[in-house]
Amino acid sequence: MLNSADALLLPLKDFGRPYLGLSTKLYEYQAIGKPIICCANGIPAEYIQKTHSGIVVKPGHFEEICNSIIYLKKNKDVAKEMGENGRRYVENNVFLEKIGFNMKILFEKLLNRNQE
Repeated sequence: MLNSADALLLPLKDFGRPYLGLSTKLYEYQAIGKPIICCANGIPAEYIQKTHSGIVVKPGHFEEICNSIIYLKKNKDVAKEMGENGRRYVENNVFLEKIGFNMKILFEKLLNRNQE
C-alpha cells in the first residue's frame, strides 16, 4: 500500500521541544524509496536533511505541507532522487549486520578504555 504513494508523510506532534530519536517508520519509508515529507524538529529533521531523502516542514504548518506535496508532484525528478537517496542510505547503513558490527566496535572501544 505504501509503495503506491507518490510521497510519504511523517507527522510528529510538536511537544515544544525537538525530537531526540528516530521513528522506525522513517527507515521503512526510506526502504520503499519514496520521498518523505517530515513534519518534525530535531533528530528526524536533521536525518532527512543529512540523507537528502525528503522535505522538512515544521509541525503544524499545514500550508507548507500542501506546498511540499505540490512541489514534489510538479518536480518528479527531484521526488525520485529523494526517494532513491533514502533507499540507498538504508541499504548502505541500516541493516542488521552493519548495526551489529558498529556495536561491536563501540563495545570494544569502551572495554579498552575501561582497561586503561
